[in-house]
Amino acid sequence: MTPTIPDAWKPRLKQYLEGKYDDDRGHLSASDFPPGQSIRIQLPDGSHAFFRYAFIIVNDDSGEIAVFTEHCGYHIFPASGAEVEILHEVWVNKSPCDG
Repeated sequence: MTPTIPDAWKPRLKQYLEGKYDDDRGHLSASDFPPGQSIRIQLPDGSHAFFRYAFIIVNDDSGEIAVFTEHCGYHIFPASGAEVEILHEVWVNKSPCDG
């Protein structure tokens, strides 16, 4: 079952896809989720969430952050007081034995 994108977020998602990929479509595909990119959100009460293969879109008008994930659907969080980190995996061609 494919998660349904909330109607309020469809225009923002379409705008994001057009800006990032110069593509006029309103749906997501696997290639939209950056490999090696994760999103970490910490909320004001100390709760936090971590998503792999994800990206975020911020809606300043509604005061919300949407996290779109490849495998775990879409999640909406309040932006007020939230701390967001976008993390990227880094591969180093160095053996642990190289010191």
